[in-house]
Parts: sequence; C-alpha cells; structure tokens
Amino acid sequence: MKRYVKWLTLALSLLVLMAVASACGGGNNNNNDAAETGSAAPADESQKADKKTYKWFVARGVDGPQAVTVKEIADEFSKTHPEFELVLEGTGDRPSYLQKLRTLIASNEMPAMFDTDPDAYASKLVQEGKLVDMKKVLQDLGKYEDFRPIALQYQQFADGSMYTLPLEFGIEVFWYNIKMFKDLGLEPPKTFDEFMKVSETLKQNGITPIAVDGKDKWPVLRYLAYQPFRMSGNDFIENVKQGKASFKDPAGMAGIQFVHELGTKGYFQQGFTATDYTAARDLFLAGKTGIYYMGSWETMNFANDKVSAEMKDNIGFFRLPMTEGATTAENDYFINSGIGLAFNQETFDDTMKEFVKFLLEKYPEAYTKKGQFSPFNYSLDQAQGMPELFYKIQDEIAKSGTVFAVPWDTRLDPATNELLGNELNALALGAHTPDDFAELMDQAIKENAPKYFK
Repeated sequence: MKRYVKWLTLALSLLVLMAVASACGGGNNNNNDAAETGSAAPADESQKADKKTYKWFVARGVDGPQAVTVKEIADEFSKTHPEFELVLEGTGDRPSYLQKLRTLIASNEMPAMFDTDPDAYASKLVQEGKLVDMKKVLQDLGKYEDFRPIALQYQQFADGSMYTLPLEFGIEVFWYNIKMFKDLGLEPPKTFDEFMKVSETLKQNGITPIAVDGKDKWPVLRYLAYQPFRMSGNDFIENVKQGKASFKDPAGMAGIQFVHELGTKGYFQQGFTATDYTAARDLFLAGKTGIYYMGSWETMNFANDKVSAEMKDNIGFFRLPMTEGATTAENDYFINSGIGLAFNQETFDDTMKEFVKFLLEKYPEAYTKKGQFSPFNYSLDQAQGMPELFYKIQDEIAKSGTVFAVPWDTRLDPATNELLGNELNALALGAHTPDDFAELMDQAIKENAPKYFK
C-alpha cells in the first residue's frame, strides 16, 4: 500500500512538471503571441475605458456637407487622439429638431455639440452658463480674423457676444429658369411690383410661379421679411420683437400683404404647406416652377448628375427686389452663416479644445472643395474645375454688401415664433386677413416678449 501511494505521488508530480514545461517551454511562439495578445487586450480595454464619446446633435442633416466635413476631420483627429470619438445624431425637419433639442436640454442631456441660432432660447442658455464663449475661443486661437466678418456678425447676439461657431456661409437669392423667362419675354424683376407681374405672367401661361418649402415654415417667413428689410433694414424686427413697434406699422403690413397675395393668388405651388425642402427644390429642377428662393448652399445640387443637362444650362439667379425709398442697397439682402454650432460648457474639456483647434485648421479647404462656400476668407480659383454656376455665386458673394437681413425666427421669442410659423401658412391660404394676422401677432408679442426681453 505504501509502495502504491509513493508511486501515485510520483506520477502526479511528473504530470505537474510536464504541464509547467508545456506552458513555459514548448510554446515559445504561442507564448510570444500570447504576450502580444495579452498586452493588446488590456490596452484595448484601457482605451475603451478612457474613450470619450462626444455627441453632435445635428439640425442640418448628418449627410450634409458641413456634418460630413466635420466628421471626416474628427475621424482624422481620432487617429492621433484615440480617446476621442465624435458621433452624429440628427432628426427630421427643423421644428422636430428644435423640439427634441429642448427636450434633451430640459432632461439634463445636453449634447456636447449641437446646432442653434443666436435666438432667445440660446440667449437663455448663455445666461445659465451652459454654452462656451466661441468668440473668446477663436480669439485665443488667433482665428477670429480668418473669418468673413458677416459670418461672425450673423452668429452674434445684439450685444456682440458670440456663442456659436459658423460652419457655412451663403447668400440667399431667387433662382429662376432662364429659358422659361426668355420664352415669355420676362426679365428678372428688380422691384416687388415687377416680381408680382412676373408671377402673374407665369401663372397665366400655365406655369406655377414659385416653389416654396412650406412645411419647414422658415422659407415662407422669408417672404414676410423681404419688404420690411428693404423699408427699414433690421430695425422693424428688432423693435417689433420687444413690442416697441407693431405689425400694423407700414413695414409690417407690407410684408403681411405680400405673403397674403402670393398665397391667395396661387403663386405658390398647390399644397405648399405640406411640401418639404427637397420636394420644393425638385419642383424647380423639374421645370415645373419658374422661381425658387433659397441660399447659395444649393449651388452644387443644381449641377449634379440628377439634374438634366438642359436644366443645368438654364439656372440663373437674381437679388432681392427693391422698394421705393429703400433704406438698404441692392447688394444688401439675406447673407448668413447658417445655423451655428454650439458647445456644451460642461463637456468642453482639453480634448474637445484640441479638436476645435484641429478643426479650424482643416475645415476651410476641406469644406470648400466640396463645392461649398466657407465662412472663412477662403475661395477657389478656376483651376479647381467647379461648375460655372459655382464661380458666378462666388463672384456675387464677393460683391455682396455689408448690411444683411436677419432671419426673424432668430429674433422673436420662442412662443411667438412658433405661433408665427403656424399661422403664416394660414395667412397665405387666406384663412387670416392681413389685419387679423397683424392683430394676432401683436397680441402674441405683448404676452410673450416680456419673458425674454426686458
């Protein structure tokens, strides 16, 4: 029995020694692989643990040129900063975006980056210390002077402070079908009276005069603002938003009556209130309307392969018409740097600061080479081979004035702005008389403005 136990003990010892030898000796190659795997796995786990994911809630579409350019630059940045990751999230139309953004912020889930205008809501966020001072950031990085002056002015509040970064730049013009106009003996209108005559001529010849995106509301709102801007610059909207002026004033009524006539005379396409951005543009590009008002950011969409060769050669543009006794010049119109990019103060850490610095270095060239117009002082020469229309718009931008019309939806308080957006289409459909609409808006200003403007 003792001999059996002794033998069993020896056998077990030999088995243990063989196992140790196999692990330490016989697997040199495997051991090296294991060492590499072993060292990589903890590193991956460490990187994963240290990974900082920053969300950008995008209003302009995650596949738009601004978002695509920023994401490409973010991916390049992450190669040298593996802890950094930028993810994009978007939602449907602008009203839906604004509603979700405000819900996120109210729920203490403010994204690291998000799109916003310098409106009353953004001003409230600034007062609460939630947004990064982008003017200071640009000045600290020595980049402030690299931007087009209007690109920065557009992002500023009335006091000159700036909490949003411009990613785009553009002028807004009336695009028109050159052949259609020529066939009817029409010239691009230079006054609003001429604009109405052109619209009537198009209609009398069985052509829908104007394609407009009524679903997103702001394009129709532009039509309301045209004549007030020509008559008083931005003074009317800056005063009316605080109740210091009335929609019943001459400037206000001129805009109201203009929208009312365009709609009730059938100059907008049928069903315009349900037409979205893309559908309105496609109506124009299909030759079904004579005029389409939109910004220069559409330029490359007019030159892509989906547009017929005939249509590409027949797209022209004209400026905002004039009024008698206008206080603004012909080359003063809607010029803007689009909805700005805001940064969450709470998540604006050293990594994000480094990314912003990197972004500012790379963005101008990368964005412009996509056929876009940069908020930076950056342009392309003919050697870059852009479509002819691109260079025409680039030249027009160079000739644009120094006074720009501010979008009304960035100036009014949120409640009044929402009401205006909802009721403006009703005005165009004839559901409101001009007088009733003016009274409705004055009452809204009286009730809502004191909460935001003191």
